[in-house]
Amino acid sequence: MRLSLIQPHSSGTLLLLPLLLWENVDSVPRCLMKDGGCQKVLSYMFNRTSTTSETISRLSLETLNEFDAQYDPGQKFQNKPTMTCHTASHSIPSSKRKAQRMQPMTLLNVTISMLAAWKNLLYHVQNNMADLDGTPYATISKVTLIDRQIKRLAKNLQGIKTILSQVDPELKKNETYTAWSGEPYLQQSQRGIQLFGLHSLFVCLNRDTQKVSDYVNILRHQIVRDE
Repeated sequence: MRLSLIQPHSSGTLLLLPLLLWENVDSVPRCLMKDGGCQKVLSYMFNRTSTTSETISRLSLETLNEFDAQYDPGQKFQNKPTMTCHTASHSIPSSKRKAQRMQPMTLLNVTISMLAAWKNLLYHVQNNMADLDGTPYATISKVTLIDRQIKRLAKNLQGIKTILSQVDPELKKNETYTAWSGEPYLQQSQRGIQLFGLHSLFVCLNRDTQKVSDYVNILRHQIVRDE
């Protein structure tokens, strides 16, 4: 399903600020359609978001694998049911096929809300991991990088939303998610419980970042013509 974007403006003019300005959400230009102007801007934005979301997904999987290799070589954690992810919600599609059937506006809001649920959480996880004996520096660095990339991706998607919200005011609404329920695990003095909490969080992160990457690609196909 293709999204009908913005009808031609009555004046037939195109007001577009330089593309670099869209890094600041407040500077995203009003996209008045002429000669595919909106499509060019959105195509540029989605090129960046797709690359960033794929990078986050890859780094998240690497972090989970590295953490388990370091702290769970016997795969005891992997054989236990993990905690419910704090982003679990009925509004998150359970499969890629269901996501493809969603309205683009709704899927965009869900994607932004999922990213918002991870904001700043990984910063605290990074500090917690630094206190663990034997945590490879490379793993901690990846968590730091994922945190930065998630914030960048959220900012990029907000830029896309700013343009599309001119068409549909409903886009201004975001879902909210509860805080991660695993914080008590990280505060435990028992090392095994603490490590299981981190393992569960990385499982959730890996699942969510893969979903976000899928959603971004679906949105790109739905919104940007000829993609």
